[in-house]
Amino acid sequence: MSTEPAPRPPGTPDAAHSPRRLQTSVVWRTMLLMLFFGGLVGVLVALASTVMVGREERERMQRQLAELMATVERTASVAAFARDEQLANEVAQGLLLNDAVARVVITEADHVLASVGEADTEAGVLRLPVLVRPLTSPFSPDQQVGELRLWPASSKIAQAAGSYSRFIAIILLIELVFVVLSVAWVVLNVFTRPVKKLSDDLHHLEIGVGKHVSVPTGHAGDEIGRLAGDVNALITRMDDLLAAERDTRAQLEASERKFRLIFESAETGIFTVDNAGRLHDWNPWLAAKLRLPAREGSDRSYALGTLLGDASSRLDTLMVRALSDQRPTSADFGVQYGESGLLWLHVVLNPLPDGLLQGIANDVTERKRAEASALAMAERDPLTGLLNRRGIEHRLSSALESLHGSGLALMLVDLDGFKQVNDTQGHEAGDRVLSWVARQLEAVVRRTDLVARLGGDEFVVVLCALESPDTARFIAAKIVSALARPIDAGGNQPVQIGASVGIAYTDSRADAPEALMRRADEAMYEAKRAGKSQYRFAS
Repeated sequence: MSTEPAPRPPGTPDAAHSPRRLQTSVVWRTMLLMLFFGGLVGVLVALASTVMVGREERERMQRQLAELMATVERTASVAAFARDEQLANEVAQGLLLNDAVARVVITEADHVLASVGEADTEAGVLRLPVLVRPLTSPFSPDQQVGELRLWPASSKIAQAAGSYSRFIAIILLIELVFVVLSVAWVVLNVFTRPVKKLSDDLHHLEIGVGKHVSVPTGHAGDEIGRLAGDVNALITRMDDLLAAERDTRAQLEASERKFRLIFESAETGIFTVDNAGRLHDWNPWLAAKLRLPAREGSDRSYALGTLLGDASSRLDTLMVRALSDQRPTSADFGVQYGESGLLWLHVVLNPLPDGLLQGIANDVTERKRAEASALAMAERDPLTGLLNRRGIEHRLSSALESLHGSGLALMLVDLDGFKQVNDTQGHEAGDRVLSWVARQLEAVVRRTDLVARLGGDEFVVVLCALESPDTARFIAAKIVSALARPIDAGGNQPVQIGASVGIAYTDSRADAPEALMRRADEAMYEAKRAGKSQYRFAS
């Protein structure tokens, strides 16, 4: 395979001239290890062969000397039997001609017939035992007539044995070197170089361009060829994974750009909050609505509950429910927005992993205003603008629940003589009278008190947070006095009406609105029976 070498960092030496490359190369390490262990084995084999061959050579020389003594034994026996010193000396001289013999002695009884040579006295040489062979009579084999003694030449025998063992050791070393070099060549060319070629191809391979390593020549069907095929299959899978990763990254980048565009320009609030209520990030819309800084460069921690003006921990309850149920939850929050009033946000929290929540906030101020307007219209009398029966019942319940150490008075006001106005001057005049009465009642009470028209000519006044019932009597007297004045109803002459007022007082939160209305109604009828245009307290 033709591959372009991968670029090396500046200052990196060429691999062919790098000493470290030589030290870490598989080829060189294999060769050095084989030569080292081959040499070690060769030395051990040479030493062992030297010892073994030397021992065997000495034993061979001793056997040879024993055979030599057997050869001259008969002649030496004749010399000993005849006590022929000349013949004995000739036999000894003949034995001494052998380099392996150092000394020869032939004796007849205690008489030395011949003594030739000197015993080997060289230091450091292993002494061989003296060979002794008895000499028998030529005529009577059972009769011993003397002895033949032979001293081996230990130094010469050792020298000969050493020469022979060295020769054998050299032959073995040559053979071992040849075997080691042969094995090294086989390993180098059959295994190491193909593996090195695979390593070099992988080192210079460029991933992601469709290139593969080539199968070494002659290894298509063996394990090295299979290894190259497995490497190529792995490269193919890696290329596929890289291509898939590039596609996924491109899709992710496109999705991030789309999300960023939505996040930055959406006309709704998008944010992330942790389970402690701290904002992690937010988009420009939410930053503008809640007066937050841009997310980039902001080190301050912001609590979402504080920004929403949540004093009753409704946001905490919302987050706990979302995390426990693992589903979206939502609620409306009113945020004080400068002098323009309340900004209503509809907040949706969706649980995410790691205890985070993804939030969306929508401006529902207009919807809230529309709902409030519709509710106000449903709870207001269209003629007078006062609360109607539904409105006063709702607010009366809230006023009773908020009693804390103070009292509340409910006044039921019924107009006296109103029917005559309708009958004599018409309904338009009656409507003017009702509107005038509404304004008079509002003028008498405080802004925190409640005024309502139940229907017809019946009105209700609720005095909140009273210190004592005397305040209710005072207000009731002012109402009776104010409504007794002449009224310009648009006719030829002013009209005159009156008011009968029934008062029910309570300082208990346990009283029901219906019970108060009933008591006030009974007190009002008592005032009418007493002559009208006056007030009465319920018992």
